[in-house]
Amino acid sequence: MISMQEDGYVKIDNTDSSFMPVSVEVIFENELYKQISLAHYYEQESDLLADPEMVIIYVKASGLFIPSYFKQDNLGVEQESVIMNLGEIRGVRTKMQADHSSFANMWLKNIKHQQNL
Repeated sequence: MISMQEDGYVKIDNTDSSFMPVSVEVIFENELYKQISLAHYYEQESDLLADPEMVIIYVKASGLFIPSYFKQDNLGVEQESVIMNLGEIRGVRTKMQADHSSFANMWLKNIKHQQNL
């Protein structure tokens, strides 16, 4: 069981550095949505770089998790598939969002296996 700290952040590292730790952070929340960042980070020249980072929107009313953002610093990739403005979903890039969902499903399975969750 992993419990989120009061500040909305937890670092998961159950592998003694065999795999990159996973940082999980609540980055936004209102009565409708919660946005959660999941990321592997590495350090290069004193900067933390995402390898990768995804933001997933939790829709409270339906219990759905919607991958909405992907960033891979070493490739210069940053994609927003669900557009949020003023705390509400304002648009969806359907094809990109499907790609984000596919990647998230694979990545989360890998994290579960790698971190013994």
